[in-house]
Amino acid sequence: MRKNEKTPDAAHGVGRVISSAYQRVPEFPYLDRATTLILIVCVVGYLGFTAYIFFSTPPVEIEARLLEGSLSKNSPLRLAAGEHYAYLVQAPEGSEQIDYFVRASPLCKGMMVREQTSQAIQEICILPSGLLAGESVNLNYGNQSILLFSPWMLAASENFSWKVETVYSAKGLEMTIPTYFISRGKQQLAGREAYEIDISDDPGGSSASRFFIDDEKRVLLYADLGNLTVRMESAPFELDWTGQN
Repeated sequence: MRKNEKTPDAAHGVGRVISSAYQRVPEFPYLDRATTLILIVCVVGYLGFTAYIFFSTPPVEIEARLLEGSLSKNSPLRLAAGEHYAYLVQAPEGSEQIDYFVRASPLCKGMMVREQTSQAIQEICILPSGLLAGESVNLNYGNQSILLFSPWMLAASENFSWKVETVYSAKGLEMTIPTYFISRGKQQLAGREAYEIDISDDPGGSSASRFFIDDEKRVLLYADLGNLTVRMESAPFELDWTGQN
């Protein structure tokens, strides 16, 4: 499998696909650990590896790099100027609404997307390829990750399968933690056609997270991350959650 290598901004880079948007919500203190939602084993393995290196003499710096499997995108970016999307993030500790506003800009060859929560606002430029300007990572945007969209969503299909590896290295030792993205086919959700994508450390086991990606717009419709859920509440198309939790 052909892979592209990318050094993440921090050792937890792979988990940022679902954590960055939440880390700005201080009323959810448990979300400081949201980077573990893709893989619980990632935390266990990384902490064990870190503990070994930390208590070794002399201490050394841990390096981390992200390896993405080849990805075949089958859809262009379909966000359009003037669109507004809203999500409800629900957890035992409370809930939070996150809004996204799409606009055109002469400074961006694609679309500018503004994310707005009760605590913070950020705006990023997404290119027609789905990538962040100046980046080549399809998993996430590092500190600028957003719930609405991630580049890999442009590759979603009924047979979608993708593998991402985080490789930690120190003192000549390496530890590799895989993350598998596996499609469970097309489903009807909220009156929309959507791809159900399981994200796990085991391609044949139970999923750690489930993402439902809208077939037409290639944006997130719904996500079940175990201890929280994310649901699209408003969009430039009709949503019907009747009879669905």
